[in-house]
Amino acid sequence: MGRTLPLALFLVWMFRPAFSQDCTTTVLVSFYDQLTTAEIQTLNAGDIEARMSNAALPVLDANRNFSNRLLILLETEGAAKSEKLGDLVEMVTRQARTAPEGKPVAFGIFSQKALFTKEFIDDPDKRNAAIGAIIEEQASLGQHAALWDALHEALAQFGRHQPGDTILLVGDPFDDASHRPASDIEKEFVTTGTRLFMMRRAHASRVDRDFMWNSHELEKNVLERITQETGGLLSEYVPSLIRFAWAGYMVEVKPPPGMDHPRKWKVQFRGAARETHRKTNFYYPAVLPPCSTASASR
Repeated sequence: MGRTLPLALFLVWMFRPAFSQDCTTTVLVSFYDQLTTAEIQTLNAGDIEARMSNAALPVLDANRNFSNRLLILLETEGAAKSEKLGDLVEMVTRQARTAPEGKPVAFGIFSQKALFTKEFIDDPDKRNAAIGAIIEEQASLGQHAALWDALHEALAQFGRHQPGDTILLVGDPFDDASHRPASDIEKEFVTTGTRLFMMRRAHASRVDRDFMWNSHELEKNVLERITQETGGLLSEYVPSLIRFAWAGYMVEVKPPPGMDHPRKWKVQFRGAARETHRKTNFYYPAVLPPCSTASASR
C-alpha cells in the first residue's frame, strides 16, 4: 500500500506532456467565393483541412453560430474641415449604432487622443446612447493622428482575448503623434490573436497632410501585414463590407503536441468541398495560436 502513491505520482510526472497537450485552439476563418464575392455558408468540419509542416491537424468543429466581439475604431481627424470625411464619419457612426441586436459592439474614435465606450454592448438602445456620448467629444481629441496609440488602447478594451475578437479600423495609414512604435502594435495583434479589418477613409491625396513628400509606406506595410497575420481584410471604405466583421466559422483545431507558441499553418478544402469551391478566398490568421488556458483545462 505504501508504494501506491509514489507510483501514481511517478506516472503523472511521466505523462504530464500528454495531459497538458490534450487541448484545442479556436480561430475565426472566413471563406468567400471569388466569382460571386459571396460568403460560403454550407461548410462543416469535414470540409476543412488544416496542416502544419505538412502534417494534418484534426479539425474538430466548424461552427457559424457565434457572436464575436467587435470594436469599431473610427478616425475623426480632419472631419471638421472636410465635408467628405465628415459624411464618412457620420455614416460609420450610424453603422455602429445600428449593428444587429445581440452582437457585442464597442465604439471608439481617435485623432491625437482616443475615446471609447466603456463596454461591448449588444442592446441597440444602450449602444446608441453610448455611441452618441462618444461622438459628441470628437472635437476635443486634437489635431493630429496617433494611429498606433489608438490601436494599442483599442486592444486593451477587450481584456482577456476571446476567439473571434475583431477591430474594424476606419482610418488612414498615417501617424504623426503616437508614442508607441508600429512594431509593438503588430506584436500585440499577433500575441492576442485579435483580428484587424481595416477600411481606408480616402486615397493618399489629402493636401493638408504630407503625402506629397512622404508616402507613409511604413504605416501602409504594417497595417497590410497585420490584416494578413490576423486573418483580416484591407480595403477602401465600402459600407456593406462591415458584414465581414461577423462572417466566418469558429474552427476548433487540435495543435500538435508540445506547441507552446504561435506557428504557421494552412487551411484548405478537402473532399467534395474542394471540387465544389475551386475558386475561394480564404481569410484566417497566418499563425495558429497554441492552446488557450480555457481549452487546456477541459
